[in-house]
Amino acid sequence: MRKCTIVFILYGFFGYSQSWEVKSHPNNRKMAIFKNGQQISSYRFSEVSELSEGVCYVAEGDLYGYLNSDGKLLTPYQFAIASNFKKGFALVGDSLYQNILTRQMKLILPQAYVRVRLPKFGLILVQSKEGLWGAYDVKGNLKLPVIYSLPPYLINENKIIIKLANEYGLIDSENNIIFNPSYQYISPKGYGYKSGIYLRLFQ
Repeated sequence: MRKCTIVFILYGFFGYSQSWEVKSHPNNRKMAIFKNGQQISSYRFSEVSELSEGVCYVAEGDLYGYLNSDGKLLTPYQFAIASNFKKGFALVGDSLYQNILTRQMKLILPQAYVRVRLPKFGLILVQSKEGLWGAYDVKGNLKLPVIYSLPPYLINENKIIIKLANEYGLIDSENNIIFNPSYQYISPKGYGYKSGIYLRLFQ
């Protein structure tokens, strides 16, 4: 990694700003964090992300953990995959499975899914080892069974396009069926295709 100094400005509730810097050591490429000009960590990190929602991910060796803006370690170094927080959630993973981490540093999902997507409309899409898709809510409740052959397309909470085997249908976030999976295709604009005919299914 190249030598670098990264400076972030943190705006507090009271109108003042704080500087938060990442500096590379001139000899060994390890990084340290400085806040308001004061060094708050040793030169020990192999990687430091940008600060997002007051948190960054850091690496010592090959594994990542999370720090707050004061340099306090919030998780062990346990993740092979890490990402910045976005709207309170971060995508993390080990060598086999992915998961979603909350700002309380809790994992939401069972360690069982090879691909996971950040929440949208309150749903987290997951893919099993067998290649099938479903969804959990942000509290860790299974909402859509892991049976769908493509990632459910979330139009909103009340309209979700799914593909079951080779046919498309429409459900809501509670897995209630709006249109049975009997269409060759359903577009996000509300058209269903079946037997050579396009039908207007929803607005």
